[in-house]
Amino acid sequence: MTSVRHSVRAILFDGDDVVLFRRLRPGREPYWITPGGGVEPTDASPEAALRRELDEELGATTGPALHVFTLVEPGRLSMVFACRLVSLDLSRRSGPEFLEPDIGLHQVRRVRPEEVRTLPMVPPELGEFISANAATLPALLDAATYAPGRYRPVVDVHLLLIDGGGLTDGRGPADGGVLTDSKVLTESRVPTDGGKVLLGRRRSTGYADGEWQIMPSGHLEEGESVVDTAVREAREELGVEVDDCEVVHVMHHRNAGGTARIGIFLVARSITGTPVNAEPHKCAELAWFPLDRLPERTVPYARAGIEAVRRALAATPPALPTTLPALPAAADAADAELLAGAADAAGADAAGAALVASRPPILSLHGWDVPDSADLAAEAVRAGFEEVTVCLLGRLDDAVLVLSDDETDRLPATVVRPGEGVAAALARLAPVREVAFAGADDYVSPRGLAGRRLAFSARLTEAPEGMVPLPAGSLGRLPYGEGVFVRRASSGLLYDLSGR
Repeated sequence: MTSVRHSVRAILFDGDDVVLFRRLRPGREPYWITPGGGVEPTDASPEAALRRELDEELGATTGPALHVFTLVEPGRLSMVFACRLVSLDLSRRSGPEFLEPDIGLHQVRRVRPEEVRTLPMVPPELGEFISANAATLPALLDAATYAPGRYRPVVDVHLLLIDGGGLTDGRGPADGGVLTDSKVLTESRVPTDGGKVLLGRRRSTGYADGEWQIMPSGHLEEGESVVDTAVREAREELGVEVDDCEVVHVMHHRNAGGTARIGIFLVARSITGTPVNAEPHKCAELAWFPLDRLPERTVPYARAGIEAVRRALAATPPALPTTLPALPAAADAADAELLAGAADAAGADAAGAALVASRPPILSLHGWDVPDSADLAAEAVRAGFEEVTVCLLGRLDDAVLVLSDDETDRLPATVVRPGEGVAAALARLAPVREVAFAGADDYVSPRGLAGRRLAFSARLTEAPEGMVPLPAGSLGRLPYGEGVFVRRASSGLLYDLSGR
């Protein structure tokens, strides 16, 4: 029986380019290969083998890896993955091919994917595949990472079940009961001082587990309106039917160091049924809380949304004016009709302006202010990341300091240790005082841990050992993602964290 060797290869994108090795071996013409290698018995999966090989060959971490191609050769079966480079550190190379000089050189090169087919690739079929799918592969990766080429935010829909204080049938939350059948909450969207809102404590979801969230809540799905989503989520999560739902607030929010989303907050004029915890695998318990006294461990964005809804529902529109300004004398009947119409329009405009001015805004922003290091660390924990890395854009005389080797540059970075704060981790890279948050991205570590990288900019008084300045106006040979941080810092789009 013929044995088959299994291997993995990476079509590794860095911005618009593909990272390849140009191989130089004694007695052979130069040729080109993709990063990768054989699957070992200790590898938990082909993807685990891929991440190990990328770490050994490039000291690299990447984002999501998509299996896009399987290459069959005599005695070998290769799974080919597409992924985007997050970080690169050649000082961490540890594979045997870099420790034995007789094997030759692996020169790191970046090539436009459409040009790969013109190179002496081994195997040539892989080079042809990369060039033939030069546009498709980046699009697939974009779709796997929130489609950055076209902004497509997640839409969260929240339906607030509010006890309006005396508007239920007497067995509502104020008495320790639950919502009752049929007419419960009819017209109870206007809360009084005794108003309470129904929340659920999250569990086993991967985000904010142990914290309280509005119930019901869910994501807008393709083909649904936000009202359809509210009705569906009420049925799935609480086993109730809702009717006559009304949007009362919209929030554009961003989690510290994370992505932006749109939140739609609704109330229902009527509910039929008794709410139960219909998804106990995702919700540990349901409970009622006063609108103005939410539990301490409420998801921050949900807390802000509830407060916005409370203000919106408590506002009462002013009475429309009962008299209009006196009309000027009209020259004839036609003029009188024209002036009367103008006066009606003016009166309507004035009434509308007064109404709009008296109501709280239907749209608000949350999370777009300055995130401090505590916010960033807390959100990383809330989002379920298993490790956090900090990297430093140290500036000396307006030049960015980097670690450099013969073929690449990189920003200094370190993993935050257990029990260590972000500031302490940055201090291990260089003595810094005032820093500015420059952005974040997510990765999967060589050990398969979900990680978030936080970038900070700081002015230094001297260059730490081993760091050199980038040429003025140049990004040098930084990976694309780190170049984004530098460009952002250079343009002044930073969050000042000094004094926090």
